[in-house]
Amino acid sequence: MKPYKDILFLAVPIALHSVLFASLGFIDTFMLSALGGDTVAAAGIGSRVLWFVSNVIVGIAGATTIFCAQHWGAKDNKSLSVTVHIGMIHAAIASVLLVSAALVFKDQIAGLMTNDVAIAAMASSYIEISILCVLVTSFSAIWGAGLRAIQKPKIILYLFVFELILNVALNYLLIFGHFGFPALGLEGAAWGTLVARTASTLILFFYVNAFEKILSFTASSFVAAKERTKNVAFVNIALPIIGGEIIWSGGMTAYHTIYGNIDGTALAAMSILAPLEILLGSFSWGCAAAVGVLVGQKIGSNNHQELNAYIRAGLVASVTVGGTIVALLWIGRDLLIGLFHGIEPEVLDAVYLLFPFILASIFLRSVTMTSMSGILKSGGDTKFTMYLDMVAQWFGAIPLMLVLAFWFELPVQYVYAAVLLEETLKLIPVMLRIKNKKWIKTLSQKSTSAEPVPG
Repeated sequence: MKPYKDILFLAVPIALHSVLFASLGFIDTFMLSALGGDTVAAAGIGSRVLWFVSNVIVGIAGATTIFCAQHWGAKDNKSLSVTVHIGMIHAAIASVLLVSAALVFKDQIAGLMTNDVAIAAMASSYIEISILCVLVTSFSAIWGAGLRAIQKPKIILYLFVFELILNVALNYLLIFGHFGFPALGLEGAAWGTLVARTASTLILFFYVNAFEKILSFTASSFVAAKERTKNVAFVNIALPIIGGEIIWSGGMTAYHTIYGNIDGTALAAMSILAPLEILLGSFSWGCAAAVGVLVGQKIGSNNHQELNAYIRAGLVASVTVGGTIVALLWIGRDLLIGLFHGIEPEVLDAVYLLFPFILASIFLRSVTMTSMSGILKSGGDTKFTMYLDMVAQWFGAIPLMLVLAFWFELPVQYVYAAVLLEETLKLIPVMLRIKNKKWIKTLSQKSTSAEPVPG
């Protein structure tokens, strides 16, 4: 039972933080729905762009977590501190480059994702403001990775509660213009997110420097972080993760682009359901992240017997979490979808039609997320997961979606079914990979090389 207790201890605060983080998009969509379907669709485009760009930073943070978890398991605090500095340097450089590119090409990006000129113009304005969040996230994501690796995820949760409350309050004031504030509509939602994220990151900076010295900036760790061999080792793990995030999030953005070019109703329906899918899938991400930290620590400490137990517990937990979420959502579907009663009737009908497909996606991703991000990536097997995402999405789901949407001109629910095929196709190679144990790589300098672990 210990593996399940350990997973629960870490998964609950990580999942709650992920749910709250994802709920920002859901809350924005809910509040903006009062302004009509076009505004919701524009917000959906802008959110997808922000999410795509942010996933590069998430990839760098993921590599940081992998190294930090193994260093923590090996009790190698010096290397852990250096890894945090390496992650911060790479995240800062990447965020500046990505934000600059998004600002230069915002109009072209928005125009590519919809053929409606009015929606594209609103989305471009939203991107111009919201994309600045990535600059701030480049710092908070790395500190968050370090805190999870040393098993202190509650700090991130508490801090984000503050950010969420501030964000919702600012949205209320700036979207609708209450209490003398200007009514900025969609742009108000973007400003609310940016200000709240900046405030919470500043608080995290002061907390880390006051109470978690192992994660704070130091001159010695910064000098060591510039060492070529350490950066090469980091990049060898990070690049496939970043590549996988770009491939996967790029595929998700391509899905949204296809919906946007089917018709406005399909785009508006998916703009409502996508934040909901991300929000509820966050419970699964909490499970995956917790499993990843614990599996990484067992690899770092060369505790192969316990490693097998944590792998089994992680897979059981992923099925349990995914199944529970789907069951609860199906029971409460009318209440949940009824929150959007102010939207156009044809959009609401499309939401009801697509809802069962979203539930199937949530369950499948719960299993694949824990298997790939929680287990394989924690062992440093990042290239395999990158290649698998690329093949399943770009050689499977996306070509099939294009054929179904624009050749056969089928309704959006049939087009979305191709997404389910992508997740299903991943399961067989992932389970075979986990079983053969070739994915295990020891990254901590204080550990010996890990051999394949007996099944």
